[in-house]
Amino acid sequence: MDPNRDLVTQLVNADPGLPRPNPTQSYWQHVPHALANAQSATLPTERDYVIIGSGITGLSVAKNLLERHPTATVSVLEARTLCSGATGRNGGQMAANVGEEYSYLADTHGPEMAGKIVSFTFRNLEKMHDFIREYDAVEASEMQKLHKLRAFLTEDTFLDFKKSIARLESDHPSWKGFYKILEKDDIIKDHGIHGAAGGCLLPAGTVWPYRLVTKVFAALMAKYPDRLTIETSTPVTAVEHESSSVFPYTVRTPRGPVTTRNVVYCTNGHTGHLIPKLRGRIHPFKGTMTVQDPQTEVPNRGETTSWGFHYPINYDPATKESGHGLYYLGQSVKTGYFYLGGENARIEHVVTADDSFVTKNSVKHLQSVLPKFFGSATPEWNLVSAWSGIMGFSSDGVPVIGQLSESLTGRAGQGEWIAAAFNGYGMANCLLSGEALVSMILKDRESDWLPGAYTLSEKRLRETLTAPESIKALTAKL
Repeated sequence: MDPNRDLVTQLVNADPGLPRPNPTQSYWQHVPHALANAQSATLPTERDYVIIGSGITGLSVAKNLLERHPTATVSVLEARTLCSGATGRNGGQMAANVGEEYSYLADTHGPEMAGKIVSFTFRNLEKMHDFIREYDAVEASEMQKLHKLRAFLTEDTFLDFKKSIARLESDHPSWKGFYKILEKDDIIKDHGIHGAAGGCLLPAGTVWPYRLVTKVFAALMAKYPDRLTIETSTPVTAVEHESSSVFPYTVRTPRGPVTTRNVVYCTNGHTGHLIPKLRGRIHPFKGTMTVQDPQTEVPNRGETTSWGFHYPINYDPATKESGHGLYYLGQSVKTGYFYLGGENARIEHVVTADDSFVTKNSVKHLQSVLPKFFGSATPEWNLVSAWSGIMGFSSDGVPVIGQLSESLTGRAGQGEWIAAAFNGYGMANCLLSGEALVSMILKDRESDWLPGAYTLSEKRLRETLTAPESIKALTAKL
């Protein structure tokens, strides 16, 4: 067998473990919120719902349960500080990738379902803007509603993108013209970006995610003080089930047990630790983020534009490092700092849930590419911050939302639920995914706008949401 395939198989099926206790310092969290270390004096012993994970998904689930179930008691359990996982470590992008992925989605899930996924993600982004305004968090989160410039760095990647958009518009004419295609000369002349073969503009946004999530959690704590607790530094080590109990699930933590009627996993790349049968179907993927200061070399476009730079996935046999095909970039309106993320590293440093270190070569790579995009002769701009974050990827490229069956959990009972595997695009999926999951839990309304491909159907578990499919996708990059 190919040694690369052996390694990928091992990594994909490995236990991701609990979130590491000593993660790299995310720039978003350099000023901790007052609730960063929130904890009840005594861990509650009986709850209607225990939510594992305090990112945007866990927040959405908690908010919807509290608003739609007038007596529900909810505890949010977080292994580290509040919002210290993927949401608090991401790129600050509110953007969807369904245009460039449309052909893949249509081939994998069918054109009708692919169209539903496109509609869902852009509806979620609009909902995010409304959500931020609802909680008066525009200024605090530095939200910008803008256009994303996707630049394709080779003719082949640009051609593939145009084919994907043409197929989207042919299958779903209502999307015609949504993506504004740009030629090479337009990108240089109108947007000051060098090295692109072509690109497009589409609606998007940027946000300081940690500030948003913590602000809303604070509002929920104030509104529901008797029904909501946040329990940080409370990692879940095991979940058990006892059918005869009114609170049939026991959630084990170092602070003691919590018994509950329902367990909701918002655990993304760490999901396989508590649900071993999802290992491989969902796997962790580590990304690198940097904050770089261009000083006065380029104008500040943070109010109008964010960027994505697409290039062919590549592998260097000498270094065993892979470039994974995308750099994502935003800019602070207040400071002019650039927030640039992407990954160029060995596969064992990418398919991992260890965010306690950042790969030096990845950081240097991100420093070296950024000035070139803007035509700067400066080899590197000043590095303000660098960190890593753990995303959750599914084998078929879409989230995993729904009720967990006994065959997956190994436990009896109908009270385990999941919303995870956002494939690097949580801000385009999480808010409505949490709302849809609560609809399933409460059985109080239909959420027919949730794409069926996101749910845990037996067909999906048998055909596309499998460890071999994850291995196939990753080894194609090596």
